[in-house]
Amino acid sequence: MYDLLAGKQGITGSYALGRSKTLENFPMLRAENLVGSLVYFDGQHNDARMNAALAVTAAAHGAVVANHVEVTSLIKEKDESGVEKVRGAMLRDNETGEEWAVRAKGVINATGPFSDAILKMDEPSMPDIVAPSSGVHLVLPSYFSPKNMGMLDPATTDGRVVFFLPWEGGVVAGTTDTMCSVEADPRPSEKEIEWILSEIRRFLSPDVKIRRGDVLSAWSGIRPLVRDPKAANTKDLVRNHMIHESEAGLITIAGGKWTTYREMSKETVDRAVESFGLKPLRECQTETVRLIGSHAWSDTMFIKLVQNFGVDPDVAKHLSHNYGDRAWAVCALADRTNGSAQHASLEQRIHPRYPFVEAEVRYAVQYEYAMSVVDVIARRLRLAFLDAQAAREALPRVIDIMAKELKWDDARKQREGRKGLEYLTTMGLPDSILDESPAAANAREGF
Repeated sequence: MYDLLAGKQGITGSYALGRSKTLENFPMLRAENLVGSLVYFDGQHNDARMNAALAVTAAAHGAVVANHVEVTSLIKEKDESGVEKVRGAMLRDNETGEEWAVRAKGVINATGPFSDAILKMDEPSMPDIVAPSSGVHLVLPSYFSPKNMGMLDPATTDGRVVFFLPWEGGVVAGTTDTMCSVEADPRPSEKEIEWILSEIRRFLSPDVKIRRGDVLSAWSGIRPLVRDPKAANTKDLVRNHMIHESEAGLITIAGGKWTTYREMSKETVDRAVESFGLKPLRECQTETVRLIGSHAWSDTMFIKLVQNFGVDPDVAKHLSHNYGDRAWAVCALADRTNGSAQHASLEQRIHPRYPFVEAEVRYAVQYEYAMSVVDVIARRLRLAFLDAQAAREALPRVIDIMAKELKWDDARKQREGRKGLEYLTTMGLPDSILDESPAAANAREGF
């Protein structure tokens, strides 16, 4: 059935394995009561890099992209019939505090779990449409799983599905599904972390001991499950996505998932064309538009990076995998001013255990709108999600590079360091790191 639904987009066919072959392919599994396994294939991606690629692709097609800008209120004006319509928004730059108005024929609310906050700017009495659900994930060292095979267990103690998959050089395990409040940086509870660990231990061999101390990073994401306010039973959740248009013309797109984001955008823009009286120059192009970085990429591109820039093969593979053909631009930003260290910022990793290099920090600032250290360690490089302690140790160097690019003074550097540590407490590190002295932080910078 899985292969049938995948159709032409399927990666390869599913197949069954007997007990011995299952253990041969996944020796970490518990042998007791094991009968066999069903192997199927699925895709995965680095969603931080995907999100950045979408932003710069939109900019390349004429969109205006802004980071750390917040909507504070909606602008309403009466149309020719005397009916109030949303015609723009008041914005605030959270970096500078500057505020200004942006006027438009219409406004689309595509803010995920924060959708209700914008909806209530339009209709204060509007009932919530988002039913936020927390999903906690853990990242463990790569040796707990085979390199190209993971595990999915639908028979957990409480009926939730647990997965255990190789991801970005580590192993990601999850997930929970708990109703929660909406916040910018949710943090996992120790109870949720321990539940995932206990479920993992149930299907792994007794010889494989997973401890709390093995967890490299623990983080929580918010799924914006939605209710249709126009449905007869507003308690029922919409399984996919939903488009809602208010009486004042505010269009809200909520719900959905990564695998359907282009369909969601097409349906939303089609609604905006109809509702706002827009006159597009051509039909929707989303089925053929390629993201920035995909045009000249190939599986073997990393070899040319090694040959042309002399970078380590694992760094070259990382750059090719995460930036596509924009890896050439990252390499071109290498600092060549340090005498014989011709490619210093390509050779110098921000942490010795990971392939992230200093040139990526410069690229994030210059080309991907990175404005804070959290932007870099979490939303461009993903290091905080892979290994929170490694991100903590990399903070001083990342801040120094960004300070040079953005002309930060010492006070701003200190604020960024504090914000970075605060963020990492939401990634599984203890609150005690906030009591750390600057001298202690700097002492770890040298690895």
